[in-house]
Amino acid sequence: MNKKHCIAITTSGEPCKGKPNALGFCPKHDPTRKTGSNESNQAKNRLNEVTKTVLRTAKAKGWDGNLFNKDTKTWKYASVTVKRWTGSSWVEGSFDITVDDGVKVSMQELTPFNPHGLSDLREAIVRELRLLPWLAPPQKQKPLDVSPRTKVEHLLKRFHKVALQLRARYENRATLLIHDEYDVQDLLHALLRLLFNDIRPEEYTPSKAGGSARVDFLLKNEKIVVEAKMASQKLKDKQIGEDLFIDIKRYQAHPDCKILICFVYDPDGFLKNPAGLSADISGKHDELDVKLIVGPER
Repeated sequence: MNKKHCIAITTSGEPCKGKPNALGFCPKHDPTRKTGSNESNQAKNRLNEVTKTVLRTAKAKGWDGNLFNKDTKTWKYASVTVKRWTGSSWVEGSFDITVDDGVKVSMQELTPFNPHGLSDLREAIVRELRLLPWLAPPQKQKPLDVSPRTKVEHLLKRFHKVALQLRARYENRATLLIHDEYDVQDLLHALLRLLFNDIRPEEYTPSKAGGSARVDFLLKNEKIVVEAKMASQKLKDKQIGEDLFIDIKRYQAHPDCKILICFVYDPDGFLKNPAGLSADISGKHDELDVKLIVGPER
């Protein structure tokens, strides 16, 4: 190829006048030179940013700074000289900069008998360099501030997994099996103890037919009441819904209840429409926030 000029077109729309290589492109427009260009540009930008920070900090501290040397091949090294008049003599020094995985700044005293202020300047430079976004240490993520309500709901959604795990005891040793609502309450009470200190069982009175009253759990500090039921042949969608609406009316007047979380345990699938039941119950009932969770999900 006997072209005298690069075959590329500049950003202004004019033919490039650079000297072409065998492919017809000047070094600037040669597409084969783009490999690794991103890494090179990044290294260049970082070295430039570091040297500018060093010079800017020196000027702010009253020093005259000069970029003495810069590596323009690998963009890893540079040297900056500084000097300052103390009123009777000059204090001079240099900083050798290495930019690789991080930044290293080495100081050399060019007036060893009068190094006054050089160490302070280096400390100021290091502080400023730490503010560069790509040098700043990664911020530790703060743990998510999980609300008490979220904790309770997560526990209830995993209740069935705990119940199943309790069945698998070594050598078939005795364990808690979930047969009725009271078993649900006992296990739920134990699990709530993992998350909350002040749990107050509240008996639902009056009891019926001489039987024990159902127990709900009041988290007094959190203003949450947790109520547990177990679906059965006699306690299905309609009856559970009616009972829950009665409970909602009762807790609307409770001074320590702002949130009512109802849990219906249905491992045997007695509920025909758990999603519909949940949609009917969950939501705002005047000032009381109600949530119904059916487990296990299906």
